[in-house]
Amino acid sequence: MPAGNGVNCKYCPEFEKKRCNGDDKGCLCYKCPRHLGQCKCVKYCRETESILIFDEDYNEGY
Repeated sequence: MPAGNGVNCKYCPEFEKKRCNGDDKGCLCYKCPRHLGQCKCVKYCRETESILIFDEDYNEGY
């Protein structure tokens, strides 16, 4: 069953950092039919078939 329609918001880095309250309907996390929690774990987006790099990962070591 696809996620979509706000289901992923609780896994979104912006939501976790309190930069979003989970109702941004233009956000990829809000509409994505995949399970963002799983994508974050493996750092790979199955929807776009691309590697995921989050700000905290990118800034490590700098």
